[in-house]
Amino acid sequence: MTKPEILIVEDQLREGNAMVRLLTTEGYQATHARTTAEALQRISHPIDLVICDVRLGVDSGVELLKLWKQQRPSTRFIMVTAYGEVHSAVNAMKLGAEDYLTKPVDPGEFLRLVRQTLERDAWKAASLHAASSTDQQGFSGILGRSPAVLELIDRIQRASQVESQVLILGESGTGKELVASAIHQHSRRNAGPYVAVNIAAVPESLIESELFGYVKGAFTGAGQERIGRFEAAHGGTLFIDEIGDFPLASQAKLLRVLENLRVNPVGSNEDRSVDVRVIAATSRNLTDLVANGSFRADLFYRLNVVTIQLPPLRERQEDLPILIDAFVADSCERHDRRSPGFSSDLLQFLHSYDWPGNVRQLRNTIENMIVMCRGDVLSVHDLPA
Repeated sequence: MTKPEILIVEDQLREGNAMVRLLTTEGYQATHARTTAEALQRISHPIDLVICDVRLGVDSGVELLKLWKQQRPSTRFIMVTAYGEVHSAVNAMKLGAEDYLTKPVDPGEFLRLVRQTLERDAWKAASLHAASSTDQQGFSGILGRSPAVLELIDRIQRASQVESQVLILGESGTGKELVASAIHQHSRRNAGPYVAVNIAAVPESLIESELFGYVKGAFTGAGQERIGRFEAAHGGTLFIDEIGDFPLASQAKLLRVLENLRVNPVGSNEDRSVDVRVIAATSRNLTDLVANGSFRADLFYRLNVVTIQLPPLRERQEDLPILIDAFVADSCERHDRRSPGFSSDLLQFLHSYDWPGNVRQLRNTIENMIVMCRGDVLSVHDLPA
């Protein structure tokens, strides 16, 4: 079996040689280039992975990424950056890089990310096959055939193929948790646990113990050890909803966990390794929160790698017939009711209303009418107040 070939692009000779030695010890073929020009001389070689510093002296690793991807778009890239320049690595990921590491590079994290990146080709085809077998009733429960929904499904499929953090943005009721669950279902982590936590529903004083766990005696009432959501999601996916409500005082600890994949339970002096893919969501404007100082910029950059923006229902009203039919069928089945007819005035209202509560409001409205109706045909008079 041919050993994977890896190119290290690092202007610092000592650091580049150290990476080459580490990879060679693990059985990879590794070579070192110090400049963009030197790296591009190897572009015709069968390089499986490029590990590239964002700063290459006077050269730019991001520019190398652009040039390389124009000729060899399938080559995978991992960027290496200083802690204070994480935004540069995030920008590189939006241009096609797989992930990034911060300096000083931890050897264990370095090798883990290399193995993980090189393994992706094997399960990528399986993920695509699963996604293409979706029937016409919806993709993992996401209903609709509008251009906005088809674009959403495409982004979900692509996000499922990588391990990067995902940030889901959208108004309340647009289905952010449904999207997070779909990404998990179609990822290589689908055999592992899917754990969800809504930050807005957890008291601020309990958020750290909820996420990271605690040891016996950590505080009054801690009669026994309890693992947090990160450890509960080990081997799978952790969905953190309403990340915009995360307390500023605890954000540094969350950032550390995301970067090192190690949690420190409340009251403990020991870190514990976790293997978790994090998906976060919010209905708030994180850019504004960063600007006013209530959300850390470095945490925002760490989360905002792959972004999925959910369309509000008013921008995909061509999906209303599909959604209404599905919600009527579901409500009738769950409440053992006969499917009613819809008057023309009710249908006109449902299609003209702007649905500020989005799909959640539509679903709840349909269920309310199904449960409370007295006749065989629903009209505007059956709408909840």
